[in-house]
Amino acid sequence: MSEDGYAVLDADSIECFDDTADVVVVGYGAAGTCAAVEARLAGADVVVLERASGAGGLTASAAGHLYLGGGTRVQKACGYEDRVEDMVAYLLSVTPDPDEAKIRLYCEESVAHFDWLVEQGVPFKDSMYDHKAAVQPTDDCLIWSGNEQVWPYSEKARPAPRGHKVQREGEQGGSLLIEKLVERGKALGVRVVYDAAAQALFRDGTGRIVGVRYRVFDETKNVRARGGVVLAAGHFTANKDMVREYCPRLRDRRIFKQAATYCDGAGIQLGLAAGGVPIHMDGALITSPFYPPESLLKGILVNKEGKRFVNEDSYHGRSSALCCEQPDGVAYLICDDPIFGRPEMPGHEVIDAWESWKDMERDLG
Repeated sequence: MSEDGYAVLDADSIECFDDTADVVVVGYGAAGTCAAVEARLAGADVVVLERASGAGGLTASAAGHLYLGGGTRVQKACGYEDRVEDMVAYLLSVTPDPDEAKIRLYCEESVAHFDWLVEQGVPFKDSMYDHKAAVQPTDDCLIWSGNEQVWPYSEKARPAPRGHKVQREGEQGGSLLIEKLVERGKALGVRVVYDAAAQALFRDGTGRIVGVRYRVFDETKNVRARGGVVLAAGHFTANKDMVREYCPRLRDRRIFKQAATYCDGAGIQLGLAAGGVPIHMDGALITSPFYPPESLLKGILVNKEGKRFVNEDSYHGRSSALCCEQPDGVAYLICDDPIFGRPEMPGHEVIDAWESWKDMERDLG
């Protein structure tokens, strides 16, 4: 049993399961919808258990970016030649603890992943948003969504843009991604139980996981899985105890934790109860993009000691993470009149203006 009470039960203790399927999927966000659709395409009978009253999870509130490369249709249409080896080299260079075999497989299958999404009805426009932005405000697809052009990574792999946004304006691409995948699942015959909170897994005498216990309001039910159970229930930023244990830097009150209602780590807890080992649990995208306007990239980021610590054209996630690592988590973006502009994203305080660097240095301490 996990610390949060999630358990693994003996399948032989159940005389009769309420339902049976080849594959049971826990969670119906991006991962869950893809798993359910692919299982149905392979001929499996699929039951999905979704804790909320509808599909989507946190993905539904996201912009809908997917990191894909190696020569996708959109990359080619926009005039970019991207090689699998360059994608592998880049991801190895930016990953703190890289699993080369897993990264290589992801890169080698990336074009196939893109094509699969298109086949399921997910739209991507053959166009690029060639400006520095956290999220392109248009329905253009391709964007530089990482540090491919940033030193030192630009010297380790030939740069190529690999951020692919689902074709919808602004930050609504994630909801369209879910909409299309749910439509596809419905057409294929995926069975979905909403308001279903997974509580336990079942294990048979051979050690295999063969089912899930779940609760719908006041009723407890059990579903058997002939082939397997897929845990796709999302992350844990809505679970204060798990944040404290696994990712304590997110406890900083200045950091707003993005989470859907049920992002409480239930799937992870079920996996731990079954003997899973958690790795990389401290990984998080912490972001506070100071651009656009793009002119601000010509400023310099310094900490409270006046020391520069990152190249300012970095991906906003990298810049923000390094800001958090500075003394007291404080950083200043220093600009002059020709490049000054107010950041379009909220949360950035414009402190003051000075006639000289000496006055600024004195007042900022």
